[in-house]
Amino acid sequence: MNVGLVTIVIGPKYTSLFEQYSRVRFDAYARRHGYDTLIIDKPIRELPGKKFTWQKCCLHDLEWVREKDHIAFLDSDTLIAKDAPPIPFVEFGKIGGVMDKPPAGLNSGVLIFRPGKEVAAMFEEALLDLDPFWDQVALERVLRKNNALQLIDPRFHCMFYIRSRRIFSALFKRHWIYHSLHGKSKLAIIHRLLGIQRR
Repeated sequence: MNVGLVTIVIGPKYTSLFEQYSRVRFDAYARRHGYDTLIIDKPIRELPGKKFTWQKCCLHDLEWVREKDHIAFLDSDTLIAKDAPPIPFVEFGKIGGVMDKPPAGLNSGVLIFRPGKEVAAMFEEALLDLDPFWDQVALERVLRKNNALQLIDPRFHCMFYIRSRRIFSALFKRHWIYHSLHGKSKLAIIHRLLGIQRR
């Protein structure tokens, strides 16, 4: 399998945090499992009025992505444990992800898919949504409409909330990919947690 591991890091703030906390783990995970990596540091497409988070819906514009058998997209504020297994494979025409506070909705911080016309069409449909921020809401709506959401093992996407009972699961259960949800202090906590666990 020709697998691509991709993240988007745009702007000095996100670049600094990615380099400080996530980059070493991102590259090491790819080496362990034989994945190619791509770090996108500028917009793929101009999307007036939309946050950079929407750029993940443009991944199919890139030839590098289209040439892969599988793509694993991770937000730049994720940390990968050293014992993380290979990404789970998803069916053709589907996008794999994990629910954020089930059944509240998909979190697009980890998305896995096989590039193809069907997936590209769903990303394009999501991009038509007028909301400037919530790419994941638009994407989930499209995936459910097309019966194309494939839920993956939630250990591949642990969303790290401090003011929530879920903090106990994040701290005491072994997950493989931790998502700080744009919190520098949370990145530091996860970094220390994985260090203590020697993971």
